Amino acid sequence: MTTSGPEMHRQLMDGYKDVQQRIEQMRSQIAGIDTQRGELHHDRSDSLLNLAEYYLPELTRDAIESSWVEVRSSMSQVLMRKEDQHRQLSDTLSEVNDKRYLQEDRLLEINTSLDEANVQQSELAEKVKNELAADQQFSSLSTQAAVAEAALERAESNLEQIEQEATRKLPAYEESSLFNYLRDQKFGTEDYTKRGFTRRMDRWLAKYIDYNKANQGYEFLVNTPDQMRRIIADDRKSLDTVMKELESQRDRVAKRLGLNAAVTKVDQLQQRREGVLAELDQIREQTDALEKQLTDLEDTRGSYYHEAVTQFRDMLAKIDTHDLASRARRTPSLTDDQIVASIKGVDQKLDDLDDHTRSYQDDLREMQRCVDAVGRLMQRFRAAKFDAARSQFQSSVDVIGDLHRATSDDDVEQLWDRIRRGQRWGPSLGEQLTSVATHPVTQVLVSAMAQAAGAAMSGHARRAGHRRYQNSGRRYQNRLIDSGDSSDDGSSDRRDRRR
Repeated sequence: MTTSGPEMHRQLMDGYKDVQQRIEQMRSQIAGIDTQRGELHHDRSDSLLNLAEYYLPELTRDAIESSWVEVRSSMSQVLMRKEDQHRQLSDTLSEVNDKRYLQEDRLLEINTSLDEANVQQSELAEKVKNELAADQQFSSLSTQAAVAEAALERAESNLEQIEQEATRKLPAYEESSLFNYLRDQKFGTEDYTKRGFTRRMDRWLAKYIDYNKANQGYEFLVNTPDQMRRIIADDRKSLDTVMKELESQRDRVAKRLGLNAAVTKVDQLQQRREGVLAELDQIREQTDALEKQLTDLEDTRGSYYHEAVTQFRDMLAKIDTHDLASRARRTPSLTDDQIVASIKGVDQKLDDLDDHTRSYQDDLREMQRCVDAVGRLMQRFRAAKFDAARSQFQSSVDVIGDLHRATSDDDVEQLWDRIRRGQRWGPSLGEQLTSVATHPVTQVLVSAMAQAAGAAMSGHARRAGHRRYQNSGRRYQNRLIDSGDSSDDGSSDRRDRRR
C-alpha cells in the first residue's frame, strides 16, 4: 500500500496546521503566566503605595499620587503599544495564512491539471511515434540516418586513432635534424635546386635515412587528419539533411495530432506552478517573520520588556527594598514589617514565574524553529516535485503522526529523511519512449527512428537522433513560434531556460 504524492502533500499541509495550532497553545499558556504576573505586579504596586503612605506622612498625598500616576501611566502606555502591535501582527498573520491556504489549494488544482496534461502529452507522443514508425518514407529515412550514423561513427573513431598516432609519432620527425634539413631543402620536389657535391651528398643522406619512406609517413600524419575532418564534415551535413527531413515529417504529424498544443499546455501549467511556488515561498518568509515577531512579543525579555522594566526599575529605585526592611525593623509597629514581607513574597512569586516563563520561552523558541523547519520541508517537497501524481510513498511514512510529535527542527529533518527514503517514482509513458532526449518532440523522433530502422540498426538510429537532440528542441520551438502554434509568446524562452 502506497501514498500518492498529492495525498502526501495534503498530509504535510494538515501537519503544518497542527504544528501551528500547538505553538498557539503554547502562546496561550505564556499569556496565562503574563496574566498572573500582571496580578502580582498590581498587588506589589498596592503594597508599595500603602508603604509609601505609611513612611511619607510629611509629604502631601497629592505629591505621592502625582508621582505614582506618572510611572503607572508610562508603563501602561508601553503595555498598550505592545498589545496593539500584538493584535496587528496576529491579524496580519491570519491574513497571510488565509492567503497561503488559497495558494496551496490553487497549487493542488494546478498539480492535478499538470498531471492530466502530462498524461495527454505522453499519449499523443506515443500516437505520433507509432504513426511515424509505420510510415514507409519515415522508415526509409530512419534507415538512411542509421547507416550514415554508423559510417560517421567509424570515421570519427578512425580520426581519433590517427590523431593519437600523429601525437605520438610527429615529435620524432620534428626532432630529427637530418630529416628536417632535407625537407627544408625541398629534396625530392621540383623546387630542389642543389647541384654538384651538395646534390650527391643529399642523395646519399636521403638513402641513409630512407627519406622517401619517412617523408611519406610524415605527410600522412600531417595531412590525413585534415582530410578526414573534411570528409566527416561532409558526412555530418548529409546526416543533417536526412535528419531535417525526419524532423519536418515529425513536425507535420505532431501538429496534426495536437502534440504541439499539448506541449504548450504542459509548459504553461508548469509556469503557473512555478509562479505559485514562488508566491508560497514569499508567504512562508512572511509567516516566519511574523511568527518570530509574535514570539518576541511574548518573550518577557523582549524589546517591550526592556523598555517597561527600565521604567519600573526607576520607580523601585525610589523605594529600596533593603532600606524599607531596615526601617520596618526600627519601628515599633508591625504594619510596615507585614507590608515589606508581602512585597518580598510577591518578589519571590515573580521570580518563580520568571523561571517558569524562561522554561516556556525555551520551549516556544524550539517550537518556532520546528515550525520554520516544517515550512522549509514543504518547500523542498514541492521543489523536488514529490507532489506529482506519479510520486509514490511507502505507507510506513507517517507524516501527520510525526509532525504531531515533532518538537524540534531535528525531528522535522529526520522526517524529511524518511520521506526521501520512502519516495519512489512510478512509470510514465514519456519514460517508456526514450531516455536519451528530454523534450517531448525529440523523444518522439528518436523513439520513432529506432523503431522504424529495425532491431539491427536501432542503436545507430537512436544515436543519430541523439546527435541533434541538443539543438533540435530549440529549432522545433522556433518553428512553433514562427507558425503561430504557441499561444504564449514567452513560452519558448521559458522552455529554453528550463532545459
